[in-house]
Formats: sequence, structure tokens, C-alpha cells
Amino acid sequence: MRRQKKSVRSPTAQQVGEAVVRNGVIGALALLSLFAITMTLLSGFDAALGQFLALWYLMIPLVLGFGIQVSLYTILKQRAKGLMATSGTSASAGMLACCAHHAADVLPILGLSAVATLIAQYQVPILSFTLLINILGIAVMWNHVRKMV
Repeated sequence: MRRQKKSVRSPTAQQVGEAVVRNGVIGALALLSLFAITMTLLSGFDAALGQFLALWYLMIPLVLGFGIQVSLYTILKQRAKGLMATSGTSASAGMLACCAHHAADVLPILGLSAVATLIAQYQVPILSFTLLINILGIAVMWNHVRKMV
């Protein structure tokens, strides 16, 4: 008995474009939500808002950069199934580093207060380095997209 191959239709350019935009927006909102939820749980909504407003010049580029990476990944996935991008992880880690020092209330119980203090002390350099990695990730992914065209 022969198996019949299912006909797989390729998505149209419009469908791919919509997926690229949709996934990028979802990725950016997911990263921003991760920050907001983590910060709110650790220190409350006012602290989350205050932290975001204090570091907006790093947070907004990180969120937008992550959204761009998700969009580029969507393009790459459509063109070459299975390509992985790792720099998105660094964006998440950087955003968490921003609010991780607020875990100082809980970390002493776990014996980790030194970690929270260290993260708080180097918050801006960590976020700046993460932004650099984010930009490099976008450049690498963009290069892959251009080569596939």
C-alpha cells in the first residue's frame, strides 16, 4: 500500500510578512512582560515602573532589538527550517539582570545576597553589554537573511 504525500502549500509573501511582523511584536511584548512580571513580583508595580523609567534608554532598544531578532528568525525559519538564534537569550538575561537585585529580600534566605548586590552594582554595564550582544545578533541574523535571498 502506497502512502500518498500530502500537498504542502508554501505560504504567500503576504502571509510570511504578516507572520514576521506578528512574531516580532509578540516577542518584544513577551520580553517586556517578562521584565514587568518579574519586577512586579519581586518589588511591586511602582518599583517596576520606576525601574523601567530610570533605564528606558537601555530597555526600549533591548525590547525592540529582541522583536527584530524574532522577526528575522521568522524569516530564516520560513527559508531554512531549523536555524537557531541564541542572542535572544542574552536579551532576556539582560532584562532579568535589571530587576534581579530586587530579589535581595529573598536571596539572603537562600544565601545568595552577594549575587543580588553584584548584579545591582553592575546593572547598567550588564544591560549595555546585553544591548551590544543584541545588536551583534541582529547583524548576524541579517547577514544570514541576505545570503538566503
